[in-house]
Amino acid sequence: MKRIAAALLAVPLVAAAQWNVPPESQRCPSKWGAGDERGSGNHMKNPEVVLRGARLIKTGEVIELGYVLGPGMPFFGTRIFNLHTKRTFMNTGRNTRGSNEEVVTSEIGQVGTQFDGFAHQSHGDSLYNCFKISETATRSGFTRLGVQNAPTFFARGVLIDVAGLKGVEMLGDTYEITVADLQQALQRENLKLLPGDAVIIHTGW
Repeated sequence: MKRIAAALLAVPLVAAAQWNVPPESQRCPSKWGAGDERGSGNHMKNPEVVLRGARLIKTGEVIELGYVLGPGMPFFGTRIFNLHTKRTFMNTGRNTRGSNEEVVTSEIGQVGTQFDGFAHQSHGDSLYNCFKISETATRSGFTRLGVQNAPTFFARGVLIDVAGLKGVEMLGDTYEITVADLQQALQRENLKLLPGDAVIIHTGW
């Protein structure tokens, strides 16, 4: 099992397979403060979190976690992505400077690798830290909880090998990963999550 520096942030494991959203009186304000829009991303303010990841670097190998944008990457439903590079301009004057443009036809969400802001998911009218959809949603977008609030992530990466735990190369399409699976996989590799860790779940896919 390797621990690698990654750009995903760890969140606490839920103690039970069945979980209901706690009432606002229990979950708000966030432990980071009433106006917080970063959540666990605030761990990146702690130099020890960054140093913990840096100390694990041995070879300097970089592993890409994102998909190359293209028609063959994963999509949600019938969404598409097409990128066309077109020759659009050539100066017929003395310097003969030309330019080419990229034309993208796509939906933005659920296309390939993505990073969602906190405004992406809600429970009723309530978003992260009890910001209200009715107060933050406008015709031009949300006024709070955008991805621009996310920090630069550099942390220790912990690979949780659920496929290895189950003794398969790849989990089935309909297999539901449970909290118990994650806990058992961590125990199998003698790993323990620490605040600010990045978690990567290996499914074999």
